Amino acid sequence: MAFWLWIGGIFAAVLLLSVAVLLSSVRVRIRYSRSGKLDQLVIIVRALYGAVQTQRTIPTIAIKGWGILYEEKQKAGAVGAEKGRRGKRMIGERTVRRLWKAFRNLRLSISNLKEWALETLQHVECTRWRIDVRLGTGNAAHTAVLSGLCWTLMGCINGAASRFVRWRTHPHGKVEPVYSGKEFSLVWEADFLIRVSSLVSSLIGLGTRTIKPKAALRAWRTWKAGPGHV
Repeated sequence: MAFWLWIGGIFAAVLLLSVAVLLSSVRVRIRYSRSGKLDQLVIIVRALYGAVQTQRTIPTIAIKGWGILYEEKQKAGAVGAEKGRRGKRMIGERTVRRLWKAFRNLRLSISNLKEWALETLQHVECTRWRIDVRLGTGNAAHTAVLSGLCWTLMGCINGAASRFVRWRTHPHGKVEPVYSGKEFSLVWEADFLIRVSSLVSSLIGLGTRTIKPKAALRAWRTWKAGPGHV
């Protein structure tokens, strides 16, 4: 009798844990800033109620020849047991060709990949969106014109983003003209979340659409690897 009670207790615990996981969310926070010639991109991903998280920081971005060279710092793992690593990566012509080939193979290996991606994005919720711009050209008239164009561009960007994800907030931001000199700074902050249950359902749907599993897996690995290390 005690044995079956133990089995029942373990089953109930596993069931409750599974329900808790499915009801949780994966949260993504993105912050990009540029001031003068300095760039920084920070991406933080949290899951399982914050118990597991990863943070990727790109503190420097530089143009080198026909490519983009950037430094990457990454911390990942469970809270209290995070591991970090860093390195430099290069986005060049070879990287672009490799990623394009991987994307093309994905399209051939997965039926209606575009439709699946759009359907998945409809489950993504945006809970924070802000764009702040400061600019000055050294000429008051030119600064005023560019400020107006920036407001228009921000409206277009907000409208385009709202077509792909569900908004749970109102877009915020401002364009601040600087008439006293030359200056340009940009800060973009956004928070997104997707329910684990929706993510699991989407991955199952992706599996049913896959017509060439081995080719798709190789393409996913190539795409996930990203730019090469320097």
